[in-house]
Amino acid sequence: MSSDGERYDVIVVGARCAGAPLAALLARQGFEVCLVEKAEPGGDTPSTHIFEADALAFLADLGVLEELRATGAPLIARADARVGDLRWPATWPVRPGDPGGVMSVRRFRLDPVLLDAAHAAGAEVATGTAVTGLVRDEDGRVAGVRVSPATGGGETRGGTARERVLRARLVVGADGRSSTVARRAGARSYHVTPNQFALFWGYFAGAATGTEPTFVFHRWADRVVLGCPTDDGLYQVQVGVDPARLPAFRAGLPGSLLEYARAAEPVAEALAGARPVGEPRVTTHWKGYFREPAGPGWVLVGDAGHFKDPTAGRGIGDAFLQAGELARTVAGHLARSTGELDAALHRWGAWRDAEFVEPYWFAADIGSLAPLPAVLPEMLRGMRRAGTADSLFELVNHRAKPTDLLTGPRLLGAVGRLLARGRVGVLREVAHLAADDRRRRALARTPRYEAA
Repeated sequence: MSSDGERYDVIVVGARCAGAPLAALLARQGFEVCLVEKAEPGGDTPSTHIFEADALAFLADLGVLEELRATGAPLIARADARVGDLRWPATWPVRPGDPGGVMSVRRFRLDPVLLDAAHAAGAEVATGTAVTGLVRDEDGRVAGVRVSPATGGGETRGGTARERVLRARLVVGADGRSSTVARRAGARSYHVTPNQFALFWGYFAGAATGTEPTFVFHRWADRVVLGCPTDDGLYQVQVGVDPARLPAFRAGLPGSLLEYARAAEPVAEALAGARPVGEPRVTTHWKGYFREPAGPGWVLVGDAGHFKDPTAGRGIGDAFLQAGELARTVAGHLARSTGELDAALHRWGAWRDAEFVEPYWFAADIGSLAPLPAVLPEMLRGMRRAGTADSLFELVNHRAKPTDLLTGPRLLGAVGRLLARGRVGVLREVAHLAADDRRRRALARTPRYEAA
């Protein structure tokens, strides 16, 4: 160790779905990587832990998919979809070479697999280690982190953690929504949206899932219900609850969760005779956001830099997608001048915003308490007649954007059919959607920042 601290090429803070794969990808290319994680291995974290075809392909490339399949979590190829008053059986869209459509693995099983992949790739892994501050050069550039043992831990693979300074050419914040790196770097938030639903999820043993595992997504009126098999033979249920109902809903758990979930027919069928396992989980308050993605010597990835309404089920897949793109950016520019590295990270940040801004607003709309606009199920009804409704799940695969599917001709056709049936208020509804679209496009050009 040098007199001014231990040195690495890259320090990654946070060893979950964004940080651990990033560390593995960089270490495999020969970079000296230190992966710092406050929690001990095997700890759980609030998450609905569903991921889709693009994430499964990423995990297969990372070499860990078979280990995840060994948890008993099935690869799911079918969906039972309901949007408004339209319900249909769907085949999950996949590409040649995709391992499957969708999968659910609880985080206390998923995260250690990703952490082990980083360690096996050659990254130094320090768990039970908290970042207490950023180290800066004389010109203010981030040049490392200060760390100390976290409460109740401090073990490092190969030794015992102690208060020390870690230096690197680049510090990556992959430390989630309450990111220490983001806060210490002064990254501002923008496109901020408060949640409307409160999310509850729980697990059931003995569910009747049939011979073909199926992912259930039902969104109608002011309700959302998701259900699917997860690891260890359990069935996972997720529901969105109006915050005004929270006191009564909490008081009635787990029965209130079961009653709510049974409003979706396929979930009711699966849960007939099932029994709850463990306590239901809940998240009641969150904000969606983008944060400034990078600055001199630092960059944010995963939830540290961007978080969307979890109803869309894209947190894990988005983390993998960002980690893969950031690994390519860092590998191609880390050895160049600081100016070239900073410019490359700036371009990566512009890519991130352009890549995720449409899905971000779509997730906010899906997670709204407001009833879905009538034109959405009507457009899907037209796509159903044309045999293309299953492509809705390409949005969840992050292989299509809302504007790719919800096109002008489809919108006009849906409006015409609704008007022909005498549907009142359709034109007002469309005008409201157009105004929202204009506002969001303006925000993309000129974001409104919140103080760090």
